[in-house]
Amino acid sequence: MVRRLILISLLGLAAARAQDPAAAGRPEPQPFFSRVRGLFDFQLPDLDPPGTVKLIFHPHVSDLIRRDYLRTDIGLRWALNDDFELSAEGATYLTHGLGGASAGNGIGELRLGTKYLFKQWLRPQHEASVAFDFSHPNGTPPPDMTDGHNHYQPSLTIQRHSHHNPKLTTFASVGLDLLTPSSSPGTFGINQPHDDSTAITGGAVYDLGQFKWTVSATYATTALLGDRTDHFFYLRPSVLWYVPRKYTFNSETQWIVGLGVRSAWGPDGYDFGTNTRVRAEITFRQVMDRVRERVLPKRGP
Repeated sequence: MVRRLILISLLGLAAARAQDPAAAGRPEPQPFFSRVRGLFDFQLPDLDPPGTVKLIFHPHVSDLIRRDYLRTDIGLRWALNDDFELSAEGATYLTHGLGGASAGNGIGELRLGTKYLFKQWLRPQHEASVAFDFSHPNGTPPPDMTDGHNHYQPSLTIQRHSHHNPKLTTFASVGLDLLTPSSSPGTFGINQPHDDSTAITGGAVYDLGQFKWTVSATYATTALLGDRTDHFFYLRPSVLWYVPRKYTFNSETQWIVGLGVRSAWGPDGYDFGTNTRVRAEITFRQVMDRVRERVLPKRGP
C-alpha cells in the first residue's frame, strides 16, 4: 500500500508539471503505441520508425510482495518497414528469496506477435491494423504464472484522431482468443474465459506527451465459439508516465511507469483491483552505440 501511495504521489506531481503552461521547452507529445500488459493490452495502429528494433524489459515489481518469485518480461519489437512489425517476448521467473517457498527459475511463457497497418484504407482521420499474437506456456512454471493453455489471438483495431482535439484518440477493436491445452501446469484467473472467446473493445487515449491517460471497456463472450456460454465485462482506466530523461540520469532508456484500475464482471462475480507497472524500452542501435563507446578506444582529432 505504501508503495502505491508513493507511486500515486509521483504521478500526480509529474502530471501537474506536464499540464503547467509555464513548463516551456518540454518535448513534443510522442505517438502512443506502447502496449503495456496489465494496463493497456491493445495493439493500436502505430509503429516505430522503419528499421527500429526496441529491446523491452518489464519487471513485475509487485511480485516482491505478492509472490515468491519475480516475473520479468524480456523481448524485442522490430518495425520492419512502414507497415509491418514483429515482436517476441519471454516471461522469466526467478525466486527472490523474500517469501517462504522456492518457485525455481526459468522461462515460463513465450510470446510472438505481428502487426500490419492499413495506412491508406480509412484516411484521413482513421487508421486500421490487424494483429496476431501467440503465447505458449514453457516448461513447468509456477501454477499461478500462466493458465496452462496456448493462446492464438487475431484482432482488428481501428483508431480515430479527433479533429477538434489532437490529443484525443478513440479506438475500437474486435478479436478472438482461441485456446488449446499445453503440457504446462496453470491456473485461470478470476473472470477469465476458460474456452474460445470473442471480444469487442472501445476506448480512448488522451495524449499529454509524457502522460497518456487511457480508458477501455471490453465485452467478451464464449457463446459464439466455445462449448460453454459465459459473458464477461471489463473496465480499465489507467495512466502511463513516460519518465523524462532528467529523472533517469539522462539515460537513453525510455522508462514507463503506469498505474491502472481494473473492474471485471463475470461468472466469478465482481472483481476489482489495481495494477502498477514499470517498463523500460531502448533501441538496439542505442545499445550498440553504448557498447562501442565503452569498448572501442576514442580516436584523437
